[in-house]
Amino acid sequence: MDLDSNAALRRALLGTRSSPRRSGAAVAAGLFGVTGLFAFASHAAFDAIPEAVLLPFVLLGGLLAVGAAYAGSGLLVSTALVVGPVYGPVTFYAWLISTREAAPVAFVLSFYGHGAPALWAPIAVVLAAGSYAIGALARRFGDRLGLR
Repeated sequence: MDLDSNAALRRALLGTRSSPRRSGAAVAAGLFGVTGLFAFASHAAFDAIPEAVLLPFVLLGGLLAVGAAYAGSGLLVSTALVVGPVYGPVTFYAWLISTREAAPVAFVLSFYGHGAPALWAPIAVVLAAGSYAIGALARRFGDRLGLR
C-alpha cells in the first residue's frame, strides 16, 4: 500500500475530524452504559427483559451512526455507536447467565439467553456497515450538490 492508500484507509476508519470522533465515542459509551443500567434496573425491579424498550436504543444508535458518518467520523465511531446499545444489555445478561445455573436459549433479537452475543454480532455488523455507508454516501452526495 502506498502513502495515499494508507491515508485513505485511515480516513475511512478514523474519520477526517477529531471533534465528531470524540463526541461519537462518548455517545457510544453513554449508550452502552445507559442500556446496560436499564437492563439491570428492569431486572432488579421487575425481573423482566425490556426488549421493547431496548430495541429502539439499537435503532437510535444506527441513526446516530448515520449522522456521525455524515459529519465525517469514521467507520470505527459508527460501529461503536451501533455496538454500544447492543452489547450494553447483552453484557449484563451474559453476566447474569454466568451467575445462574440455567438460562434459556436466546431467540432472535433477544438480549437474554445462551447465544445472545453470537446472535447479535452479525446484526450489529450489518447495521454498522449499512449506517456508515448511508452516512458516507449522503455526505458525498451533499458535497457534489454543494449542500455542505
